[in-house]
Amino acid sequence: MASFRWTKCFLVVVLCNACDLPRDSDGTLDRIRGGTMRVGVVVDTPWTSDSAGVAGGIEGGMVQSLARELNARVQWISGQQDDLLTALRHRELDLVIGGLDAQSPWSKQVAFTRPYYTDTVAVGGAPNAPPPASLEKLTVALAPGDAAAAQVRKQGGVPRFVNNLESTSLPVAAPTWRLSQLSRRENRALTLVQTPHVLAVSPGENAWLMRVEQMLIARQDEVPRRLRQGLR
Repeated sequence: MASFRWTKCFLVVVLCNACDLPRDSDGTLDRIRGGTMRVGVVVDTPWTSDSAGVAGGIEGGMVQSLARELNARVQWISGQQDDLLTALRHRELDLVIGGLDAQSPWSKQVAFTRPYYTDTVAVGGAPNAPPPASLEKLTVALAPGDAAAAQVRKQGGVPRFVNNLESTSLPVAAPTWRLSQLSRRENRALTLVQTPHVLAVSPGENAWLMRVEQMLIARQDEVPRRLRQGLR
């Protein structure tokens, strides 16, 4: 069903390009072609990383590809999410990347793309053990500060923050791609959190939004593979 929706979206992109619609209220796409793309970056590995002022990671690579297609130079601006999205709302940036959640209240103030990937946090069993059938009274390891701890408690488990998920002997709560890296077998029935990831553009820049979504459609199949390979 998800693939069908993206196919429909792609057809809309093609048809709209053919009839020169939609349009940007501020001419963003025309300005970026052969010019400068101003990109706000919230550092959030593996979605984004910062190396000598240039964004990498899943989304950083996507933006670099888009810039090449548009013959544009990228101006990277790192910062906190709220600050960057405020700047985007005031049209001081063209795009914001960095693990943005489609469910964020910012969706009412800026324009989010359609989700290109949904991150699923599940619970994987102890090393060389089957996945747990239940979290009731089970101690579960999480990365420090992981918000999924609240869902572990809600399902009767006991969260324990550990600095190194690779070395713990406990069951682990982490994204499914991370569990795959750790060779932990997960119980999909114990899903804790799902985060649909999006990019953000200024409101009203419809042609620019459509062009970004066209890029995401073309590259969405790469995301699971790159995550499993441990892209940093």
